Amino acid sequence: MTRLSLFQKSKALPALLALLAMAPRAFAADAPVSSGGISTYDYFIIAVYLVFIVITGLVFRRMSKNTSDYFRAGGSMPWWITGTSSWIASFSAWTFTGAAGMIYETGTLVLVLYYSAAIALALVLWKTCVLFRRMRVVTWMEAVRLRFGKGSEQFYTWVKVPLLLFLSGISLNAIGVFMSSVFHVDMNLTLVVLGVIVTIVAFAGGAWAILASDFVQMFLVVTITVTAAALTLNLPEIGGLSNLLQKVEVPISPSNWGSIAQPFTIIMWVIAISWMQFSTMNNMENSVMYLMTKSDRDARRMVLIPLIGSILGPLIWVIPPLAATLLHPNLAAEFPALKHPNEASFVAMCMHVMPKGLLGLLICAMLGATLTSMDAGLNKGVGVFIRSFYLPVLNPQCPEKKLLVLSKVCTLVFGVLIIGFALLVNAFRSGDLFTFVNQVAGSLTIPLALPLALGLFFRRTPAWSAWSTGLVGFIVSLVVNFGLSQHLDKFFGPLTPREHGHVLLGVTTASTAILGTIWFFFTALFYERQPQEDKDRAEEFFQRLRTPVDVHGAKEVHEHLYRLLGLLCLVYGLFIVGLFFIPNSFSGRLSFVFCGGVIFLVGLILWLISRRKVVELREEAAIEQQPGHS
Repeated sequence: MTRLSLFQKSKALPALLALLAMAPRAFAADAPVSSGGISTYDYFIIAVYLVFIVITGLVFRRMSKNTSDYFRAGGSMPWWITGTSSWIASFSAWTFTGAAGMIYETGTLVLVLYYSAAIALALVLWKTCVLFRRMRVVTWMEAVRLRFGKGSEQFYTWVKVPLLLFLSGISLNAIGVFMSSVFHVDMNLTLVVLGVIVTIVAFAGGAWAILASDFVQMFLVVTITVTAAALTLNLPEIGGLSNLLQKVEVPISPSNWGSIAQPFTIIMWVIAISWMQFSTMNNMENSVMYLMTKSDRDARRMVLIPLIGSILGPLIWVIPPLAATLLHPNLAAEFPALKHPNEASFVAMCMHVMPKGLLGLLICAMLGATLTSMDAGLNKGVGVFIRSFYLPVLNPQCPEKKLLVLSKVCTLVFGVLIIGFALLVNAFRSGDLFTFVNQVAGSLTIPLALPLALGLFFRRTPAWSAWSTGLVGFIVSLVVNFGLSQHLDKFFGPLTPREHGHVLLGVTTASTAILGTIWFFFTALFYERQPQEDKDRAEEFFQRLRTPVDVHGAKEVHEHLYRLLGLLCLVYGLFIVGLFFIPNSFSGRLSFVFCGGVIFLVGLILWLISRRKVVELREEAAIEQQPGHS
């Protein structure tokens, strides 16, 4: 096989090599440091990264030949790339702003959020991941139609699409907090520029580009956060992990969490967070990445990456904000423009310890994490709108080629809407980002997720059980948030603002979960009264869940994937290693070698695998051409 690589056709490699050639001139003299501790090197590194991710979208643009490719990469992706994307999509810059702010204020309590996710993923690994793959649909909303009918599909489409765009706007707002605090630039301008970049990537390459960029960005995020933690612990003022844990005043041990708030409020919060993670990860909406895998086996194997990541990752990125409590006790004075200065704790610590250029890489990593979350939300929202509204309602006979074009146009429109939501969140958000995100999830997403989780395991409910359960959950959530919220002190005694947030989240989650579950199973009384076609449709859905998915997918596509990803990692890894020549201390230079070397090594392995696959394909072709071969 002598096909020219898509990477070469896109001229991506020459463009990046040209950027590399500029590096020696940029590093010829010690660059001045701008306000905020950002050097010219950092700006250059960020510019190269933005060019790189746009090129990634262009490189994979030809891989999407239909909407199945555009929204789920044809359902033939290797487990290691879907697992990587699933893990990195689970967090964004919010991890390093909102969550870091909570660590700065309350210590290790926030780890409950991550370790409850690990428990939820254990159930996904045991059972749900295989059910997700066996649904055999292009978008998760098509599974809702198959299980609950067209009425529930339209209800969820009109509720979930705006909600997906709103949540993507929250993710964009989180990275805006990070970027504006570092560069001291206008928040709204930051949101617009970043939103445009995200939209371009999702528009150009669809699911293929999202998965590819996720893979590269995961290694960047992991290596740079490991480096940030190591540099922080190496500070003489910190003196290692044990000394850090002894010096910090915020609670480290769960036995000390009672100093943050009344124990019963913390218990309510922990239970609420745990249920939110369980229902989020075990409902049909979470099937997006699993639908991209080749088989049942791959669907199960991919869970290992986010499971391991959710256990080990928090132990790394909890270190800088904990250290910031000692070295940056007055963040309000350092970041006066921020509504909630504690959200800059991770940034402040990294600006304290990182050599020239490395802060630029950290910003790239934060961008990568957020772009991943936004890309996934944007692609998912477009997929639902096109496949579950435009195609079945407006134009059932629409040819696939036109549908793909409309999907890309819709991506541009939805990108603009996400930017608008981000601007609204920035204008009207009054609470801290951590509490805001959790309350939105508890009030809006959990009521909708409940029937989509229960419906995977229980068949004997009528078609209207999904939308009615979601509606009941919404009503209960509204009553709690706008009716009971102001009276919680009467039931639970005097509460501090933090305790009030914990109790409100606990009451909201418990009431929607309990009453929603009761209603869902109550509808089972009407199962026998529904039309036979609804029963047959639901039976088809569960028949799919009982039928294993065999391995499939073109080997030639996989060879392209290995080759393209390998080249991307090789080029970007080489660029980062080249940052060794920035005038820094020796330990600072080694930081670039570590970060870039890991990415380069991964790229080399993928490239070698692609060469082996080329040989295998040629051998198979030669055998097929032999006389008498059938």
